[in-house]
Amino acid sequence: MAAIELARHQDSQPIQAKVIAQRQGIPSRFIEQIMQRLKQEGIVHSSRGAQGGYTLSQPANQISLARLVNSMNGSQSPIASGLSGNNGSTDQKHLSTALLSGIWEKVEEAEQGVLTTISIQSLLEQYEKLETQRAVMYHI
Repeated sequence: MAAIELARHQDSQPIQAKVIAQRQGIPSRFIEQIMQRLKQEGIVHSSRGAQGGYTLSQPANQISLARLVNSMNGSQSPIASGLSGNNGSTDQKHLSTALLSGIWEKVEEAEQGVLTTISIQSLLEQYEKLETQRAVMYHI
């Protein structure tokens, strides 16, 4: 949601994390952590000062959802990483782990395939469409 908020204002001045937090109803401390991680990954730029804040480092149509998710979670899924060793367990458990890790690798590949096709720009367009529909419904 922070990336969508930045995309909404990509042609204007930087947005402060506290403004993103207020607009999206997300705790400020959490947004600060997210923005620092996105900055480390090169997805956003930050600027200091009274007019400072965050901006996307590239146009929204060039940033995939996969890149965002991977920057926050790492490229390996939590399920697959939990299956990546037997830690002294029995041979039967090791066989189960080997079997399931192959399945989870395929799931992760499919997940990455889907997330790669979705850009922040496409999410922004969907978000604005939903916002418009909600406003119309509210006025009826």
